[in-house]
Amino acid sequence: MKKLLFLVTFLFMVVSARAQEVTVWNKAKRILTKPANIDTMCVYQPRACFSLGVFSTAQRAGFHTDVKFGVYYPDDEPVFGISHYNLSENICKKVGLEVGYGNIGLGYGLEVGSRSAWKKSSFAFNFLGKTWGLRFNYFKITNPFTTGLTIGDEGDGNSFHDEFTTTENSILKNLAIDGYYVFNNKRFAYSAAYKMGFVQRRTAGSWMLTARYMQGSLYNSPEATWMSYNLLDCFSTLQASVGGGYSVNFVPWHRDPTDVRDHGLRNLTINLTAMPVITLLNYLKCSYYENENEVIGEKVFKVYCLPMPNYVGSAALSLTFGRLYFSTQFTYNWFYFRSRDAFDSTQLIPDHVDDLNFSGSFHDWTLKGIVVYRF
Repeated sequence: MKKLLFLVTFLFMVVSARAQEVTVWNKAKRILTKPANIDTMCVYQPRACFSLGVFSTAQRAGFHTDVKFGVYYPDDEPVFGISHYNLSENICKKVGLEVGYGNIGLGYGLEVGSRSAWKKSSFAFNFLGKTWGLRFNYFKITNPFTTGLTIGDEGDGNSFHDEFTTTENSILKNLAIDGYYVFNNKRFAYSAAYKMGFVQRRTAGSWMLTARYMQGSLYNSPEATWMSYNLLDCFSTLQASVGGGYSVNFVPWHRDPTDVRDHGLRNLTINLTAMPVITLLNYLKCSYYENENEVIGEKVFKVYCLPMPNYVGSAALSLTFGRLYFSTQFTYNWFYFRSRDAFDSTQLIPDHVDDLNFSGSFHDWTLKGIVVYRF
């Protein structure tokens, strides 16, 4: 009797869970397939369906900074110098798969060929809607870095210059989240050249707003720092930016589908987008290694940097042929930071070095090609 009761209860739970699953999927499907409020003379919304894509990407990211400072010896004229270092990767090449439904997609790629860095990991998620969208990108690079030091003028016989690449590895991390809003969202589909959720029928454009949050950090090993001339050994930056720009879809060729199978060449779309931003919150936190074995926590200083103009841009070309959708996409990001004024940091470094002033940038670009089959 107990076994029968258990079996009946188990079957009831399975049937209930199955019914709930169908209900949840139906609700989600209604949201994903809901007709958009668009001008059908300019934008076409194909029926939502499952899709499978194969993609290949090339990417390169990095970081560079310059640290200007003064050397003040007793009973001597001050000498000014500059310390610089950068960490970057070779071109990172990946291949992967992307699955999706309607305008939602999820992909995963693996690095192929020669490695771009000693260690590299990255993650990206994009939702590109008609009115608004969101991008999430993260990467981590472990590589040696190049460092150098110049003191005095080049023409001065007492000047000093040295540069080398460390044998120890440093770690560069970068997290970026940015979103957009499209004003002319009835006649212009920003995602048409990037996803298959909408098709641009006629050339159109729109002004757009964007907001971006970026957090980057560089962690240098104590051993590498002790061998190098870096004045800022570990630091993190936090940036919040707002801005806007213009995006346009050029449609040299378009033909509406004649039946559900969508035969032949139907659409060619070229997108160009430029959205400069102003980084309003630009903040640095720096620390200094006192010896080779540990970071002294109290030897940390914070600097609020100047508001800076920065640049976000993208371009894409898409082609629809039957149930196949081809897209080539290029994105470019360049974010600067610069301290407000030279600041006193004698609590961090020797007394004869003072008036630090620094500037630098995080940068990355990505080229992606994808072929999608719609079921």
